[in-house]
Amino acid sequence: SQSIEPPSRDDARHSEMHESLPSKQSTEVIWNAFSGTKRVITDYQNSRISLRKNRHFLRSSLKKEKDASLNENSGNESADRDKDATVHLTKDDFKDMSIIGQFNLGFILARCRNQNLWILDQHACDEIYNFERLCKETVIHEQKLIAPLPLELSPSEENCVLENLDIFERNGFRFVYNPEKEIRHRLSLTALPHSGSGRDGKKPVQFGKEDVGALCAMLGADGTSSSDGFNAGFGTGADGSGLYGNNAVRRYAEASGSSQSVERHSKGVSGSNIVRLPKAIAMFASRACRGSIMIGDALSRKEQNAVVEKLHKVEIPWNCPHGRPTMSHVRSLAEWLLDDDEEMAAYVAGPSLSVFSQE
Repeated sequence: SQSIEPPSRDDARHSEMHESLPSKQSTEVIWNAFSGTKRVITDYQNSRISLRKNRHFLRSSLKKEKDASLNENSGNESADRDKDATVHLTKDDFKDMSIIGQFNLGFILARCRNQNLWILDQHACDEIYNFERLCKETVIHEQKLIAPLPLELSPSEENCVLENLDIFERNGFRFVYNPEKEIRHRLSLTALPHSGSGRDGKKPVQFGKEDVGALCAMLGADGTSSSDGFNAGFGTGADGSGLYGNNAVRRYAEASGSSQSVERHSKGVSGSNIVRLPKAIAMFASRACRGSIMIGDALSRKEQNAVVEKLHKVEIPWNCPHGRPTMSHVRSLAEWLLDDDEEMAAYVAGPSLSVFSQE
């Protein structure tokens, strides 16, 4: 038999200290894939080339800004050239804008490819997109009449309706034509536009035979009916009623009532500028305003990108339907970015390997 002596007090104290110390375990190091020194050198060279191209682009942008400023202010030496320089922005720039962030829960800061800083009104940007979408996609329902409603139109208005029946039908009108009747009395209404009963929370808009004249006026017809309808449909109310012009209706009429636009629609060319009734335009503007992103709504980075990118699809993205600007230029960032890139280039061009003494 073998006797086992109990551990001494010193051995027990040493054992407790050993247990209290952290165990020494070997640390396992896992390296990522290393493709070789040649690949590292290639990546380094590519980054240097990218920096050089970026600096060249920034320098050329600054030169263009200064040249434009000199040309604009050549006749006024005391003017602030940098302040008055013209900044160009196209719809294609919205696709390449870099989002910086949201400001004050109402505005989006973004940088375009020309290194200009812009502040965009999130409500106005979303509103103009929704407005043009409603103008393009909304199908106005028809309310059939119990009996045809005779119309008294001028010869110009009568010809306008007959030549643009597709436009009138898109706006909810239906006609019956009787060639045996006298001129000015050959057309009768069989259906009127209908905007709903109002049960869905949207204010219903009433349409009548005077709206035929309003649409004729937008298409260039002359006559008493078109003059009365034009005045009746271009008001301040949400349905286009009132004594003074509705901003949304006036702006839309100026954009879509031109001869080129009318020619496009008369040929059946579809688009966001379908010729619409003044009352319908005012109704779409009101609904687009209430259904858009509001000031005070917090937006994620993805939502901010969506708001800016959608402006590329808008035909006239510079103002909301009521005339509120969608964006404003803050300043050019080219000079600041060039300074940053030159500092980065100086850092990269410096020594990349440091040797420390082992003493």
